[in-house]
Amino acid sequence: MSGIRRQSKPAKMERKEQYFTETGLLQSQIILDSRGKLIDGYTSYLLARAHGIQRVPVRYGMRQIVRASHKPGGKLYSWELPGILVGRVRPGDRVMVETAGGHSLVTVALVEECGQDVPETLRMVIRRTGRRRKGG
Repeated sequence: MSGIRRQSKPAKMERKEQYFTETGLLQSQIILDSRGKLIDGYTSYLLARAHGIQRVPVRYGMRQIVRASHKPGGKLYSWELPGILVGRVRPGDRVMVETAGGHSLVTVALVEECGQDVPETLRMVIRRTGRRRKGG
């Protein structure tokens, strides 16, 4: 799990520490991508290290982002796929996304797997609406 550069928020870490103290369990799963890079469960990782836990259950998963445009040939913007849509969205699909101005329907140009080290905070895709119609 190399390459971890994030810092956990103190209040979140305190809640997770309290849960661990009361139950002896880590509250969140540790999820790694196919290359062994941490994609979720950073606080659990920190707690395991702090308490000298040598072995923890790990689940493998994937994090994906889409690059999509509001109009054909338009500028590409990025949104993160929620877990339920990972692996289910393809280029050409239309998805409803969160934008600064509300919700918008966009056409997916690319789907990329990414790790925890995505530099920007991304808004989320809300739902998949189907394939783009030919000619439009």
